[in-house]
Amino acid sequence: MNDETRPVDAPPPSYPAALIRWWLLRPVTAAPRGSAGIAALVMCVLWLAAWVALDHWQSEPDPQFISDGIPLFAWYGLAILGLAAVLRLRLRPVPAFAPLLALTLGAVPVPLLFFAVAAAYLTPAEFAGAALGVGVYTFLYLARALRAVSGESRRGAAFAGVLLAAAFIWLTDELNVIPDVWAPAEAQGAVSAEAQDDAEAILFDQAARIDRSLAAMDRDASSRSSKPRAFFLGFAGVGEEKVFAQEIGLAGRVLGERYGMDGRSLSLINDQRDLQRAPLATVSGLKYALQGLGSKMNVDRDVLFLSISSHGAPDPAIVVSNSQLPLKDLSDEDLADALRESGIKWRVIIISACYAGAFIDALRDPQTIVITAAAADRTSFGCSNDRDLTYFGEAFYRDALPDAGSLQDAFDAAKAAIAAREREEHVTASNPQAYFGPKMQAKLAAMR
Repeated sequence: MNDETRPVDAPPPSYPAALIRWWLLRPVTAAPRGSAGIAALVMCVLWLAAWVALDHWQSEPDPQFISDGIPLFAWYGLAILGLAAVLRLRLRPVPAFAPLLALTLGAVPVPLLFFAVAAAYLTPAEFAGAALGVGVYTFLYLARALRAVSGESRRGAAFAGVLLAAAFIWLTDELNVIPDVWAPAEAQGAVSAEAQDDAEAILFDQAARIDRSLAAMDRDASSRSSKPRAFFLGFAGVGEEKVFAQEIGLAGRVLGERYGMDGRSLSLINDQRDLQRAPLATVSGLKYALQGLGSKMNVDRDVLFLSISSHGAPDPAIVVSNSQLPLKDLSDEDLADALRESGIKWRVIIISACYAGAFIDALRDPQTIVITAAAADRTSFGCSNDRDLTYFGEAFYRDALPDAGSLQDAFDAAKAAIAAREREEHVTASNPQAYFGPKMQAKLAAMR
């Protein structure tokens, strides 16, 4: 006997049995028996646990817990309640809310597994086709479930539900509302006995090193010029991994060639292989260097390119370390204060670090461009001692920027290349972020 010929007096299925049939796209001829509220509560707990477990798995090998992502779960709760309310309003007569909430929660597993797991293994073309398939599956699931709850075909309501779900996924991606609660632990490097013994002398000498670098810049030439001039300041934060120092070196060369910065470049470098070749990257050193550059620039006209490469922390902060020197991490407030105190008004700030997107709000200004390697709640990749550049450094400085028509073109190309690479490697997308101040964009176009 099939489902369509089941006797009318057959007992209705329980919620677990009904859900299994709906997930298999099999019909259920009567509303499930039992408490819809309890079924909804159980599914809430199960799907939350599944998300946390998947997030932990994606952050291997050494996940660290991040409490900042917990409040973002409210966004998803609001979406589920909203979808259940829309479905309820599309039905006549209007059913109780609990059964609609239960069947809405039942629609979560397939999209959850697809976007959290399967999407990482797909090319862009495969992703588009699979996403369409998930949409069709969700429509069929809702149509089956709504028919069981209401007793009639409800394809219109099911289609409205799919459209609402698609709009929610799009908006979530645009707003980057991803409740990640685990992230890979930042690597910590080895220590240097030399730095421990000579820490005080090394740090005492930093202002003099910066002064010597600044002395080579001709302040009068900048004053005489009728055109805005570009200046470069690099900051390689972690000395235990050479990739950051090398990335700042490339950034200085590429930006210098593009914007004609010959003789107007200063880099603060943490590199435990050589503590003498450049001023060290420290918070106090950055502030001092910015003030010195401000004195060399026409701050109402000239442009500062500040390039930072380091590990990042979700505080947000840029990690600053070099052997056993007692260094402080760089926060978004530290950076914003240092820039403001320098008096430099026209800024392009490029931050290659995990969680760097969290710096954008503190630095946002019409005369400022901020480009970051990762969203506020995402890690970036390639920052290990066996690499020459990070993923962002390769995609942005090496591959995109030299031939791009603008910084925005370079960022868009780099973001697409990084996304494709991360999908191939099955890692959680870093999702680079940027803010392009309109006045700064116009100024760069004129300089180019």
